[in-house]
Amino acid sequence: MIQASVAILAGGQSNRFQRPKAFAEVAGKPLILHTFEACKAHTDEVFIVVHTKEDHAQFTKYFPIDQIVVDVLQEPICPLVGAFTAFQHASNPYTQLLPCDSPLIHPIFFEILWGMVEGYQAAVPRWPNGWIEPLHSVYHTETAAQIAEQCLKEKEARMRALIAALNRVIYLSTNALQRFDPKLRTLLNVNTPADLQKLKKILAQIERYGAD
Repeated sequence: MIQASVAILAGGQSNRFQRPKAFAEVAGKPLILHTFEACKAHTDEVFIVVHTKEDHAQFTKYFPIDQIVVDVLQEPICPLVGAFTAFQHASNPYTQLLPCDSPLIHPIFFEILWGMVEGYQAAVPRWPNGWIEPLHSVYHTETAAQIAEQCLKEKEARMRALIAALNRVIYLSTNALQRFDPKLRTLLNVNTPADLQKLKKILAQIERYGAD
């Protein structure tokens, strides 16, 4: 199994959520803590990527200073900048990116994705319609850092541009993942207040009846 760092990207503006969603309380703790706790058993390095020094100060309420990293660029504001920051900071050969609002990551997700990526520059979940999940993907750290930097120099801010520029990418079908995570809760994102209410109902159901 590869050695991978996990970088949780928390530098977004949360426009649809209307407030910083990382700190939205779910089951008695901030949303991002659910994501963090889903990761920490799988690696020796989990850290949070935030956008500004002001954000850094807010996150120190929940995480040690050495687990919080500020974006190396302030413009553009986009996930690729967060990813570039993560690749620069990570100390392991591979880096797993995750959004701060995916709290229901199945433990086997790491095993599957990390087992696939050795010998490749990235392993990327992909839906049957071709849609990909760049922020749930694992990347070869050094290679991805170089290509992300080049994309940003060329004013290309899309995560898809990073993946398109990689030479060796392997894809994880969501159909295969669904055998272990039937409702694909690993890929669930909390983008709106309605999504948060849905998440709360799911967690209450899990607490009452167990995972399904």
